[in-house]
Amino acid sequence: MPAHHRHTRWGLAVAAVFIVAACKDSTGPQAHLSNPAGLSSDLQTVSDVLLSPTFRSFSKVSDTTTGSPAAAPSRVGTLLHAAPIGPPRSSRTLDAYSAARLRALRLGAATFSAGGAISASVVPQPLLGTTWVWNTTTHSYEQDGTFTPAAPTDRVRIILYAVDPITDDIVETPLTPTGFVDLVDESTTAPAVDKLHVIVSGGTPTSPGTPYANYTVSATVTGNPASAFTASASGFVSDGTHTLTFSATFAATQLDTDNPDIQVDITWDLDNPAIHVELHETFVLSDASHITLTITEFSVTHGAETVSMHGTITITLLSPTTETVTMNLTIDVNDEPWVRISGTDDGITVRHNDGSQLSGAEGQAFLDLFGLPGAIEFAFVSLFGPCQSLMGA
Repeated sequence: MPAHHRHTRWGLAVAAVFIVAACKDSTGPQAHLSNPAGLSSDLQTVSDVLLSPTFRSFSKVSDTTTGSPAAAPSRVGTLLHAAPIGPPRSSRTLDAYSAARLRALRLGAATFSAGGAISASVVPQPLLGTTWVWNTTTHSYEQDGTFTPAAPTDRVRIILYAVDPITDDIVETPLTPTGFVDLVDESTTAPAVDKLHVIVSGGTPTSPGTPYANYTVSATVTGNPASAFTASASGFVSDGTHTLTFSATFAATQLDTDNPDIQVDITWDLDNPAIHVELHETFVLSDASHITLTITEFSVTHGAETVSMHGTITITLLSPTTETVTMNLTIDVNDEPWVRISGTDDGITVRHNDGSQLSGAEGQAFLDLFGLPGAIEFAFVSLFGPCQSLMGA
């Protein structure tokens, strides 16, 4: 789905709630946004940083259908997917990425367990010093041994190409390079850490252009089979005008059981306008089919105003593709309640704390706020994607 299609199935249901939830049911003091349209604009700026053409091209590096060396199963690959950045095609709801993160962390732990102890290298030796380009005949990436300049021997280099925003495929007529990514192996054995340095640049290897991303991803695993897994990332992404600096940690314990626990901590800082975003959440499984997502803090600070969400989402997995979701969330403005989200599936309601309905501008600000964690999560999937494959997913 194109990136501008921002309403998810649940988001459309929420929009309907704004119309019908007009009854009053006072539960305490009522806060209001000082500038709902301003908040929406700021949130959109954060999301748009992840939608630059070069960054969209970078997301194809982790696509298993492209033949990319960073998409094939390996230890580096596990890293990039378990602790996820790529352009969000649409807003992702909190429940959707909760289940996806659980699957990614389980896969990551299994991969590292199967691969044994931390190795001195996450990039397979045959890939070091190679450059990969797109072949319009095979419609996939292939190694180009004659490419100049040759990639340094500590990395694998992948040329990036324009991507059709509608089909999400690399455009072959004409084939248009948009930049390149270097995956630099910085792993160590003392201490034992799998580490990858990812550098996404515009231009060409001969004449590098705008830096669109520069970050490191590292991972450690405990036990064999794995019982705990931790991945972290730090660095920045940019659209050439705005820069988002981030730090993220993903940790899972009890991975050798059917009910692992997961902790996610992410901070983002946008340079212009100055916006600070924090996401702290835990996933607890009572069994293999029941997940409780606790949002300790998801906050956006812009100017003198901090908008923060906290509460729980309970998910029951009915099948690999279906689930039932119960939400009990509160959104505060400068620590005063603004909106409450509660209910199960189609019965989920969104109201002011005093029971009144949101205005149109508030409703859009809510949708933008609620969609941002999913955009951040999806972005991290692309950032961690190359590591996931190279590390063994």
